[in-house]
Amino acid sequence: MSNAPSKFWGSLFDRWGSLRVQALLFTILPLAIMLALAVGSVFYAYQQVAEELARSRDQELARVSADRLSENMGGFVRVLTTLSNLDLVRSGDPAAQKNALNQARNLLNDFDGGTLILNAEGIVTVTEPYRPDLQGQDFSTRSYFQNTRALRSFTFSDIIQESGSGEDIIVVAVPIISKDDIFLGILVGRFYVRFQRIGEEIQKLQVSDAGEAYLIDRNGRVIYHPDYSLISADFAQRVSVFNLMRGEREGAIITQEPGKARQVVGYAIVDVTGWGLVIQEPWSDVVAPARISLRPIILALLIGVGLVAAIVSRGVQRVIRPIAELAARSRIVAAGNYAAQVIPSNIRELRDLASDFNQMVEQIARYQAGLRQYVAAITYIQEEERKRVARDLHDDTVQSLIAIGQRVELAREAIAENPEVAREKLRELRKMVTHTIDNVRQFSRDLRPTVLEDLGMVPALQHLTNEITQRDTIDVKLSVEGVPEELPPGMEVAIYRIVQEALTNVRKHAQASHAQVHAQFLPQQVVITIQDDGVGFTMPEEATELVSKGSLGLMGLRERAQLFGGKMELISLVGQGTTVRVVLPRNLRLSQFSVFESAR
Repeated sequence: MSNAPSKFWGSLFDRWGSLRVQALLFTILPLAIMLALAVGSVFYAYQQVAEELARSRDQELARVSADRLSENMGGFVRVLTTLSNLDLVRSGDPAAQKNALNQARNLLNDFDGGTLILNAEGIVTVTEPYRPDLQGQDFSTRSYFQNTRALRSFTFSDIIQESGSGEDIIVVAVPIISKDDIFLGILVGRFYVRFQRIGEEIQKLQVSDAGEAYLIDRNGRVIYHPDYSLISADFAQRVSVFNLMRGEREGAIITQEPGKARQVVGYAIVDVTGWGLVIQEPWSDVVAPARISLRPIILALLIGVGLVAAIVSRGVQRVIRPIAELAARSRIVAAGNYAAQVIPSNIRELRDLASDFNQMVEQIARYQAGLRQYVAAITYIQEEERKRVARDLHDDTVQSLIAIGQRVELAREAIAENPEVAREKLRELRKMVTHTIDNVRQFSRDLRPTVLEDLGMVPALQHLTNEITQRDTIDVKLSVEGVPEELPPGMEVAIYRIVQEALTNVRKHAQASHAQVHAQFLPQQVVITIQDDGVGFTMPEEATELVSKGSLGLMGLRERAQLFGGKMELISLVGQGTTVRVVLPRNLRLSQFSVFESAR
């Protein structure tokens, strides 16, 4: 019972992956996509137009409302400026200033937080109405006082906290300047944020049934909001507020806050104050008409796709049968039977596919045969090489060691009787040991390129070409481009063996008088080119045919290059020499190096 769910899902996946289902999908799907794209394009175009109109409308509404609010705030500035220019206020006499504010009480009723006069040092000298908790307070460090004194112009503050009560307030400050242009202090009008006097103009805006408008200060805090619980909240993280805070004068966006619906948001700067006005409405209200009209179009689309699917299903069966046969033949070939052939279909494309399949099977069969020959030949060569090493060790090294042992025994016996004879035998023994060491070193050099480890890549290649030049009559030149730095040891050995095997082929088969080895150590790859002026040969059509022609060395070069993720290119013409070009990538993964080390 535990295998029942897996069998069910496996059967379901097989059914959906069948050729018939895939054919239907790839026949019907383009039509469905085309129809869907047509409907989607219309809806998208409508959505874009509606979106642009909504943004433009909300941006314009925000701008106009901000201008109106700016004019309203300008009225407060004008009232305070008029009072600051009175001689009583300029007199610097707190009693006279208090009298002036009392006389203008009707003009100051809008300032629900009261009115203050600060002298040139920022000390509160007059409060209207009288506020003993504020009288004498030092507000010289408040930013609105410092800005007004520095600019000699009116200043609107952001939300600040009132000393003593802790209430959030907004301050409008205008400078008191004498006729001699001397700064005498500032006249301050204050609004309590919780009373929402500043938001009265915003309340008059008609956005939509679900829309809203709110006012924020330069720090992103809410001065007015229709939701009273959000008063003084920090909205700095909202995109529209952030755009205002970074200097955008006006704009409109479509945004979505976490846990809320998508909104169309317009915003603008209130020029007089520097605050920002934001207007937003749900995006669903904008696109609701389009969604309603889209429903019958989608229904018609589904019906049309169903009818086309029924018509096409009958025609698909004619194509499925020969393709299913091709899939069955592929499984037979995958099992190792390369005699499988596909009968050509009457459909031209399927007939070409069957012909290509049959040719591919023949090529695979030839490749497998060539690969088996190559493996057998390599195995035979390895065994012969082992036999030669064993024979040389037995005939030379072992015999030398036996002779050395005998000479040691003779020298030991002669030490007591005839020291002069013993010294002579020891001298002969030293020569025999030196000779044996040279033989062992030669074995080591034949089995492993110690010159590569001792001298490095470029000197090892130079030693290899010099050795070929000295041993044979072939003039071999080496040229190097770049520096072989940070090459994996396995790749260094592979490069050495590639050059060694290529030059061995030149020496044995090319009948060349000159050869050129060019090594390029580029940032991304290593390129080794070996070129000779020998007799050349006719290139086979398939690389595996090199084995049947006895070119095991060239086949070995190809296999070694592929082992390192590279490739070998072979160019040869009869009478015009041969060029072998091997390209190896340098950006190998570290996990591959253990495999390459085994190739050494």
